[in-house]
Amino acid sequence: MATTVGGFLVPLLLLNAIFVAAPLLQTETTFKVGAWGDDASRNNRGVEVQIETHTYNTSQNSFNYFWVGDDLSDGAFIQFGYSLEPGNHCLRGSILGGTFTCEGPSESIPSSDARWQWQYWPDRSKPDFYFGIGPSASAGPNATIHEYSITINSLNTWSFTLDGATVAQTPFPASPSTDPALIVAEGSAGNSSQALGPARFDGLSYFDSQWKMVDSLIAASYCGISVGCVANEYGATAIGPDSLIAGFGIPKSPDGTLLWTSQEERLYVQVHPDVQFLVTSILGTQPYTGSANLELPKGMFAYISLLSADSSTPGLLGWLGASDRFQGWTGAVDSGNLTVKVLVESNASVTAVWTTDAIIPLGILLVAVLFTFGMTTLLLANRRAKRKLS
Repeated sequence: MATTVGGFLVPLLLLNAIFVAAPLLQTETTFKVGAWGDDASRNNRGVEVQIETHTYNTSQNSFNYFWVGDDLSDGAFIQFGYSLEPGNHCLRGSILGGTFTCEGPSESIPSSDARWQWQYWPDRSKPDFYFGIGPSASAGPNATIHEYSITINSLNTWSFTLDGATVAQTPFPASPSTDPALIVAEGSAGNSSQALGPARFDGLSYFDSQWKMVDSLIAASYCGISVGCVANEYGATAIGPDSLIAGFGIPKSPDGTLLWTSQEERLYVQVHPDVQFLVTSILGTQPYTGSANLELPKGMFAYISLLSADSSTPGLLGWLGASDRFQGWTGAVDSGNLTVKVLVESNASVTAVWTTDAIIPLGILLVAVLFTFGMTTLLLANRRAKRKLS
């Protein structure tokens, strides 16, 4: 059944004379801190990360969730990790159209009981989702490290794997991700002064014909619409190569800032001596003229934008009125657009190709040549005439 409280639908199930709830609806009542993987992890077909289990006492019906996940190209969202969520909970079910359905057993979960949990949201813009919660202590003892994987199985649906063993599957068709891989520590926004971990994440990886570790981590911070998030105490920061710590008491990192990169790669951009262009990356937007030799985080996009498609031709032709017109880009990208996107995975170069419109200066030169020829012919004719007269 569904009960309305404070203007929000709170799903509850009366079972054995006690209320049994689904996992906390996160779209409006939680705060998330963590990191996106690099742009190269877009369009992945699976993600995984190692998460260190951190157990501690939490208040009744609070929500602490540490997970890896993906925004999917079909509009869905999927996540898997471990949670601390004391209370009487259904261990498998769904919330669809505000109606809570329990499809499995229910248990009273103690305050420090760390359990694996997966969630699948068919439409990430709506508060409908399916979930599953593991048995007691299924996330292991305190300070132990476990690998959480979301993979596509032989049925082309999703499998959730903990330390190499499949613990759950969904019946929903799998699709590639649309955004980078994501790792998050998530807690109740109204209780942001309470503990949330912190939890450590290591080795964020994605599947693209083979498993690859990300080469950059970008700060992710989201607070929904709750006013309780304004004074939150949650943060996330890199503590080593492809390693993040997130939760209560951790220094905050502005959303969208670079936390870590494995290395910087060189991108050389050759445009035109007199043409200005912009380069936008995770480091910001910078203007350049003519050319630029850049060092950018590995695995990240760089956007190159010409500010003009026409320019005066260098040298004498330009002085006579010739102009150059942009035709396209060659090198790391082939495109005729003024703005192009380059994935910086290794040292690379991009060159703008131009054609010269020399009709006007060639016309001027032709007139000049004809004029000179005519004047020369006239002078020679005059000299011959004078010689005959003499």
